Amino acid sequence: LIATSCAVKKYTVSPAFYTSGSDLGLIMVTNDITTRRSGASVLGAALIDYHKYDAPLEAVDPKLDPEKKFRRMYLSLFESKGKNITQVDDQFDREQFPKFPTPDKSREYFEYDLRPLKEKYNVDELMIVTVDYGLNQNYSGAFEAGKGGYAHVASSIIDLHDNSIIYKGETWGNGKLKSKWDTSPDFEYLREAIDAAINQAVEIEKTKY
Repeated sequence: LIATSCAVKKYTVSPAFYTSGSDLGLIMVTNDITTRRSGASVLGAALIDYHKYDAPLEAVDPKLDPEKKFRRMYLSLFESKGKNITQVDDQFDREQFPKFPTPDKSREYFEYDLRPLKEKYNVDELMIVTVDYGLNQNYSGAFEAGKGGYAHVASSIIDLHDNSIIYKGETWGNGKLKSKWDTSPDFEYLREAIDAAINQAVEIEKTKY
């Protein structure tokens, strides 16, 4: 199920994964809407107003539902390929599990021991998807150079028989602001930019399985 390159390990899901008859559990972890910043210097970071966009993001968040979009996509995609998949838990905290001692250095294993979840959820594999989304700010020193919507997805599929990683990857989505972000009271252009980033990430994720 794993393909590797000489530089960076690249995971691909083999056709046998879908036809094995095994059951896959899906866990969605969606973090709170936030502002992501990049490019600021140390001095510039000290001058940034980190709460400038808090109220606008809180205003648009109820109109965004990234977890629903990703969940529907994964369930539909895997079912269309013949994979038994079900959502199992939305209160997942990996750090509640003990660290996993790697038995074989030639394979990659999940950092925490999730094997007890095999019996708990009655599944053979577990897919953990973590979603972050919100506003991305690009800085040049202390000055904002641009901004737009963003979505980031990190996903792993773990074999619960031995805690080995079947698949691991990440996806970025970006959305442009079509006009000024501060169009109160609804901040519609801000919402559209974030929603566009989420939709882009959903479409990219579809191509990876």
